[in-house]
Amino acid sequence: MNTLWLKNTIHFAMYTCLDPEMIVSSGIQHPHGVAVDWVARNLYWTDTGTDRIEVSRLNGSSRKVLISENLDEPRAIALEPTRG
Repeated sequence: MNTLWLKNTIHFAMYTCLDPEMIVSSGIQHPHGVAVDWVARNLYWTDTGTDRIEVSRLNGSSRKVLISENLDEPRAIALEPTRG
């Protein structure tokens, strides 16, 4: 089976799912680091093309830019959901 992954998008799939759901597809250039807050059910990612850190709900709704200044190609992100 071949899987097509589109550049400049973020997908979500359960480990049993054969058809990943596209979560973020616009306003994103080079997504790099991704982290899931399983407590609040949020998705965080870095974008080295836009030099931003963003967040959305796991389904892609309520998207917001958290940090967009003084970043130079952010590549990774880590969370500690149990500590807020």
